[in-house]
Amino acid sequence: MKTNSDADLAWAYIKGQKAIEAFDRREAGAQLRCVTVGRELERRRAKRFGESAPEVIDGEFSEAAE
Repeated sequence: MKTNSDADLAWAYIKGQKAIEAFDRREAGAQLRCVTVGRELERRRAKRFGESAPEVIDGEFSEAAE
């Protein structure tokens, strides 16, 4: 059984480069939408329940819990 050499892999990448780049763009767009939706949900949850902004929630606490 023949294994793929570096030249074979390079040829396959070059041949499919446009499809790979298109997939990467779609995936990046989907990830960006997911992050955006998550931030908006967190913002709305904080607003609904009267909590502080997510930036404050993610910060460090300087006081010890009693």
